[in-house]
Amino acid sequence: MKIFSIENPVFAFISRVGDMFILSFMWLITSLPIFTIGASTTAAYDCAFKIIRARDTNLFKDYFRSFKSNFKQSTIIFLILLPIGALIGVDLWFWSQQEGDMAFIMNALSIGIAALFVVTYLYVFPVQAVFENPVKKTLKTAFLMAISNWWNSILLLAACVAVSYLCYIFPIAGYIFLLMGTGTFTMIFAVRFLVVFRKYNAELMPDRPEASDMDPIEKPKDEKKARIKRGKNKIIS
Repeated sequence: MKIFSIENPVFAFISRVGDMFILSFMWLITSLPIFTIGASTTAAYDCAFKIIRARDTNLFKDYFRSFKSNFKQSTIIFLILLPIGALIGVDLWFWSQQEGDMAFIMNALSIGIAALFVVTYLYVFPVQAVFENPVKKTLKTAFLMAISNWWNSILLLAACVAVSYLCYIFPIAGYIFLLMGTGTFTMIFAVRFLVVFRKYNAELMPDRPEASDMDPIEKPKDEKKARIKRGKNKIIS
């Protein structure tokens, strides 16, 4: 392998770090109005999936193309989930301030509901980036995938909790995360999501396997999972 070849692992690593920084920057800028977070997250995952699948990608062009095409539906989904998340947050705070056996039970129940909400939120925008379905079906699919792939969901949830705790303990970590962490986690999470999505759509294979971060495809162990989602793949042209 030539030292200055683009296939050199060092250059590949530098390129990947650059991609993560660019994704973080574009996500942050396009999320500033707050209500656009859904469209920004969908666009970020759309680009991350293409990079991981070793597809030819123009980050800026592809990001804003995806942002525009998914803007309406992703924004509707985000605006649906936002008040639900706020209510769950208030419920968690309320029961955490109470005492007694009933408060303990309700607090545990609230934590369980919050966990289900968070994993559904984590899945819904990657699902929106890959599959083309109505809002209701996209939300349902994200929930069912999160439940049926519970081990993957636990890993993603644990990562989110760990990062949130780190940012709480060290506020400076929050600023670093905004600058670089969003793109980094999007890329890492995208690998996990593609593993899940390929159980429902075997066509989600890399264009160049030797340059991809994806492992060889695994056949679904449960055929019922394959019937959960049969949407139109938007990544494959």
